[in-house]
Amino acid sequence: MSKIRFRQKQLILAGSIGGIVVLLICVTIGYFYFKHIEGKNETERNILEEQRDFAQMQLEEETIAVEVAADDYEAGDILHESDLVTINVPKRAVPENVMHANDIVGKYTKINLKKNTPITDSMLYEDGITPDDLRNQEFRLIELPSKLEKDEFVDVRVKFPTGQDYIVLSKKKVKDLANGTIWYEMDEQEILTMSSAIVDAYINDATIYALTYVDPHMQNEAAITYPANEKVLDLIDSDPNIIDVATTELERRYRQKLESDLQSMTEKQRQDYSNGKNGTKKETEEAADTSTVTGNSLLDQQQTPQNSEAVFTDNNVSVPVDATVTE
Repeated sequence: MSKIRFRQKQLILAGSIGGIVVLLICVTIGYFYFKHIEGKNETERNILEEQRDFAQMQLEEETIAVEVAADDYEAGDILHESDLVTINVPKRAVPENVMHANDIVGKYTKINLKKNTPITDSMLYEDGITPDDLRNQEFRLIELPSKLEKDEFVDVRVKFPTGQDYIVLSKKKVKDLANGTIWYEMDEQEILTMSSAIVDAYINDATIYALTYVDPHMQNEAAITYPANEKVLDLIDSDPNIIDVATTELERRYRQKLESDLQSMTEKQRQDYSNGKNGTKKETEEAADTSTVTGNSLLDQQQTPQNSEAVFTDNNVSVPVDATVTE
């Protein structure tokens, strides 16, 4: 019996020791888990307190009313009063050169503006007051860039056979464009300068052409370098019809150049051009027939045919003969 009791005591002692060890392990794990949760809660509490303090500071901070863009706008857009909205912004976040509505309305954007952007003076420009001598002027004698579009800005230049090249008109906006005819707004001084350049080109077999700006809303206008010829101006004064004569002659030269280029085409080039044009037309008709049969709306969206004139490319844009410069 004594041996059995001794063994039972050993088992009880061993079980007690094991229980104590397990209890210590659980207590240790529980302690560290509690500390982890407490630290996490402390971090979250600090974040919430910081957010609360920041919100309180914003409420107490001085704010001012600022005009911002009501929508997205592209460079070159004119801003009206309806394009602006007023919001309250912390004073510390407002740029020093921010503009107010009275200074913004009627001006043009230099860059693309995103909605809710505060507007500063460096983002805008203005055309200025319309002078009394401003007139619409059209030309058909200027060699134009092949990809020129309405509302682009160009310099009009004159190039003489000697290689000398001068700027006659600087940063002129293309008010309209149709079939080689271009329209500008010009004041009296620009009209006289252009008239002198036309007569100069007529007398000296020079070329008048246009170049576009890469980023017109950020680039400043070029300086006028063409010196109006006093003799030409005297000739204009003595015979005002000389401008019409010079204009007609320049248009005739450009027409002759066009006809010369057309005549220089080989039969193979003409045949390739004709085949390409007919092939494009046939493909378009077949695509239209397929769209009609299937009734699929996705197939109904036909792409614009490729320009088959790529077979023959003339980098110089020639101008028809019919028109004259008008004031």
